[in-house]
Amino acid sequence: CDFESRDLCGYTQDTTDNLDWNRHAGDTPTPNTGPSVDHTLGTGYYMYLETSTGSPGEVARLVSTPFPASSTPYCLRFYYHMFGDSIDTLNVYIRKQGILGTPVWTLSGNQGNAWTLGHAQLDGSSVFSVVFEAVRGNGFRGDIAIDDVTVSD
Repeated sequence: CDFESRDLCGYTQDTTDNLDWNRHAGDTPTPNTGPSVDHTLGTGYYMYLETSTGSPGEVARLVSTPFPASSTPYCLRFYYHMFGDSIDTLNVYIRKQGILGTPVWTLSGNQGNAWTLGHAQLDGSSVFSVVFEAVRGNGFRGDIAIDDVTVSD
């Protein structure tokens, strides 16, 4: 999913969290945090958590449509951008029967002004959704972004 389409490939905002992911193109509103372009085209869209509002520790979760059970693991690939002096954490979960469990991928802190590949193997033994969770840090330069998400078996 490159987030070029408004339907977000079926990804939806979790209604039980505090903040929302935003679809955006170009620079984020706050200097010295967030990407200046998307990963796919350089002129397109990405999803990000805007941290000029909210409180430290609040989260935004983006939830995929369900994936069917499979006898073999799935592979998750995505690009992340975590740039700013108050970056907190990006977590990726698989949600089964409404339960998040422990992250299958997690990263914290300033990772520099670049898009970087993240990947994880996902247990597809039962139906699941992928959940991207961005945690707000203690300041407004903590924008966390994702782009080009693929799940394959």
